[in-house]
Amino acid sequence: MPVLPSGSFLFLSDVHLGAWSDEKNRELEDQIIMLIDFCKKNRLKMVILGDFFDYWMEYPGKRVPPLGKKMLEHFREYHLESHSHTLFVTGNHDNWTFGYFKDIGFDVEHEYRIIHDDDMAIMVLHGDGLSNPEMDIPRPVMHRILRNPYFVRMYQTLLPPRIGWAGMQLFAGFSRKTGKKKSEVTRRSMLDSWARNQVRSNDRIHAVVYGHHHRAGLWHENGLTCMNCGSFGSDKTLGLYANRAFEIVTWDEDEKTLESIVRLPKQE
Repeated sequence: MPVLPSGSFLFLSDVHLGAWSDEKNRELEDQIIMLIDFCKKNRLKMVILGDFFDYWMEYPGKRVPPLGKKMLEHFREYHLESHSHTLFVTGNHDNWTFGYFKDIGFDVEHEYRIIHDDDMAIMVLHGDGLSNPEMDIPRPVMHRILRNPYFVRMYQTLLPPRIGWAGMQLFAGFSRKTGKKKSEVTRRSMLDSWARNQVRSNDRIHAVVYGHHHRAGLWHENGLTCMNCGSFGSDKTLGLYANRAFEIVTWDEDEKTLESIVRLPKQE
């Protein structure tokens, strides 16, 4: 792996922590802890692009699901030591956060964010849709219902935390299975096409980086870039922007480093 300059970005999406066996969940948690230490050592900025957890709903009183406690404590310590805030763009599986992530140092975004590296403007989002109709990527009806504060209030009133979390876990598993059965190729193509149209038509951005459909990929045209980071949970892929170039990388836990899979030319 080449030397990574300070200010480079590492993009992590679709871990779905909590969706796997207890053993794999622990393994993923340990690997992300190693990633945090790697970012700290190399002064990388990690950006989380949603579905970090397979289900996540905070209840009043900062009662949170029993997921990733060791990993989240490591993030908290990292944020305190580095005086930094990891950007966390929530996805359709972990949108229901009401203050806990901010309390442990995350910079939480529920829509999209444009981040900058000198003259490079990178739009980052999860990819399940946006609330602004002008963005021309509407959220599915079910996603809009689940994000509605009235639904959340009713759900939490009727179901205490442990039962509510169990219900969320069941729904998350059902959602993933039915999503795979539906026109996966069509949905993936629609999101990728939207990202390409976005960079072509929006003068404010030069790249779009996202997740959601779990298929890692890079597209480049006339200095414009779209990158899907794929699923760290199933394939260990991540996105990297360093030395003014975009790459799809994997995490080598034995060597504790990143390995390049696909690399685009350096941006001039």
